[in-house]
Amino acid sequence: MSSVLSDTAPETDSADEPIRSYTRPPEQPLFDRVRTWTDVMPWLRLVRVARLAGAPVWLVVVATVDLIWRIGLERMIGRSAGGSLAADGWQTSTTLGDLIWTGPWVRPVPAPWMDGVPLFMLHWAAVLWTFVWWTPVAMVLLRLGILLTAGRDLPGFVETWKIIGTRWKSALLISVLPAVCALPLVLFLVLADGLATGEQPHLVWSFLLAPLAIPAALIVGLLMAGAKAAIPFGLAALVSQEKVDAMDCLSRGYEVTFRRLPQFVLLLVPAGVVLAIVVGGWQLVGLTAISTMRNPVWTALLSRFPIIVGITVGWAMVGGVYLLLRQSAGGQEVEDVWDGPKAKPLKIPSVKRDAKPE
Repeated sequence: MSSVLSDTAPETDSADEPIRSYTRPPEQPLFDRVRTWTDVMPWLRLVRVARLAGAPVWLVVVATVDLIWRIGLERMIGRSAGGSLAADGWQTSTTLGDLIWTGPWVRPVPAPWMDGVPLFMLHWAAVLWTFVWWTPVAMVLLRLGILLTAGRDLPGFVETWKIIGTRWKSALLISVLPAVCALPLVLFLVLADGLATGEQPHLVWSFLLAPLAIPAALIVGLLMAGAKAAIPFGLAALVSQEKVDAMDCLSRGYEVTFRRLPQFVLLLVPAGVVLAIVVGGWQLVGLTAISTMRNPVWTALLSRFPIIVGITVGWAMVGGVYLLLRQSAGGQEVEDVWDGPKAKPLKIPSVKRDAKPE
């Protein structure tokens, strides 16, 4: 009785317990924690972007915008920009870089007026024409590249353009904000230049502000040099997030550009290789097709088509590179991408049936 009511458990013989063997678990191989090869080499995700080289809908969009842009450019400035326009339509070779190089700050040749309009106004009109037509297309291609890099499928045509239409104003702010911020600092450079060349020897403000020319030049250089990558990356951030702000997107563009500059340079290598392979392949196809054709229209179209593919895949590559740099800079997962607005559920009216008693 006392043994039953005792609080202490009966003692057991240690000899009756089974012998347990403790073994050290084997070391896991290095790649056991890696799910896919893209975890080891993230740049392999950029290969998916090459899928756009065979997407007829988006290639037709880029080709149509390219044709309209070049025809409008020809009608706008003609052959006044130093002969940079070679022919109409598909055969013209003018780029935005040519317009900037022969912009209003360069003395126009042969005359500053054309058809009663100052030539610098025509240059700015050409830049505005380029911005209006190519910025929405670039935003579309950036979103396509981001989705393909994240492992998503190509989105719908109408759905994509709806997203771009709602964010057009923010894209305008992102594109012009670096230049607006740098414009006041250019004043120091102008005054210092006038003081050094003797063109403004009696201007008091030149002597007071000239010492600030060097710091201003450094800031302007960082703003404008970084803007070449920060603006496209800012547009990529604009089309990849659900809740966006123009200032935040532009700051993200500068962050991934300057904070991860070595990774940015290294990612340009595989992106350039993939782009060169795709464009080179279409170039060979085009040359083969041109050799069997005699129609000049189709010949001009096929000769221009590799450039259309390069524009399409190239801008999409920029979106993919931004996504990889965002992961490196902020630790955000590549798959964490906004899929687009969710469809509203259908409201089905409820049907109430009277229960009949049995």
